[in-house]
Amino acid sequence: MIRTGQGHVCFVGGGAMGCYNAILSALGGHKAVIHDVSDAVLAAVPASLSETATHLVDAGLIKASDIEAALTEIQTESDLRKALEGAWLVSESVFEDIALKRRLFSDIEHACDDDVLITTNSSALLMSDMDSALDNGQRFAALHSHLGAMLFDIVGGPRTSPTTLSRLKDYVLSLGGYPLVQHKENKGYVFNAMIGPVLSTALYLAATGAETIHGIDRAWMLRTGSPMGPFGMIDLFGLGLIYSGWHKRDDDPAICEMRQDILSFLSPILGSGRLGLRSGAGFYNYPDPGYSRPDFLERQPKTSSADHALTSAWTQNAVLLAANQIATPIDIDRAWMVATRQSRGPFAVLDEIGLDRAFILFSATGPFVPTEDHSRLLEYLGRQIASSGTGAGSGSGFYTYPEPIYAAGEFLSVARITANA
Repeated sequence: MIRTGQGHVCFVGGGAMGCYNAILSALGGHKAVIHDVSDAVLAAVPASLSETATHLVDAGLIKASDIEAALTEIQTESDLRKALEGAWLVSESVFEDIALKRRLFSDIEHACDDDVLITTNSSALLMSDMDSALDNGQRFAALHSHLGAMLFDIVGGPRTSPTTLSRLKDYVLSLGGYPLVQHKENKGYVFNAMIGPVLSTALYLAATGAETIHGIDRAWMLRTGSPMGPFGMIDLFGLGLIYSGWHKRDDDPAICEMRQDILSFLSPILGSGRLGLRSGAGFYNYPDPGYSRPDFLERQPKTSSADHALTSAWTQNAVLLAANQIATPIDIDRAWMVATRQSRGPFAVLDEIGLDRAFILFSATGPFVPTEDHSRLLEYLGRQIASSGTGAGSGSGFYTYPEPIYAAGEFLSVARITANA
């Protein structure tokens, strides 16, 4: 039995992520309490839990036979102090508002025992933005989950103790998840920092008429073996969420130049009521989207401008994560493979392409790699070539060939994850 803690896990915020995390916790054998200040949100929790469980079963992540028993381990509570009584771990998933979160963390800290772990599931805010809201930062960390995947990012703040990180890793393992303990904080963590530029590149290519939606999705599916392309993923996440994210973006001049093209592209689609998978239609019609049909990948050229652009956005940002020492190439590949259930990650793909060829391709800056980071990216890739080789063709790159470890069955096993996370 993996050691976690005594008592229950308290999920603050009864929205989609709070319900998702509560289900995974209950399936892992933990009692869960969901707290929200809104009575309407709490009243909707049973339906949200049922809907989320159905999606997880359909995705093959959990067994239908396990759902009924797990749901009996989840309770709701409108009073924060009562929700925290007996908790050993708190997971926060409220609106991405820094002032709101800071007030909430202070309230949580003063309402629970000193040894209770306090975590945030924030996707947009950094630990350094929130840490000072607590008196005891040693027990505070990011525990970030991904809807529909068993990947969990664990990130310490300026004062987080090694014991806190270890207990959180044990908790994730008890759920059957993959705990990616990052070396330091990073906007977008690891997976989001890679998939975000892929989706943005796809949107810009389509918005400017450079490539068709189907051509973009085919290119990505052929390159990665994914069952869907970027526009299938956007349907899955919801067009409203993607539109809202772009509406708020103002972080880089190159991004700002693309912003209006992308918003103008998405706006009429949203206006027509095509919101994505849950509405029955987005870029595709459901439940039988075009990308799921056997003939979808026919007549697609082996390489295309879409393939080059998407692969470059993906792999450049993966290399940047390693160059900035957020995580190792192996852990980055693992994170990608767990989140997408694909057979290889970006560093394996770079080995296939050839690191020397990738170096030439990367020499041109792209909008999703900040200019100040570009030289660091090239220096890192150059060192890898000098020390290990140019990839699969030379017998060594980020992996050793002909039997790279990412192709081994145990690469994603709990035993290996425990040893390397």
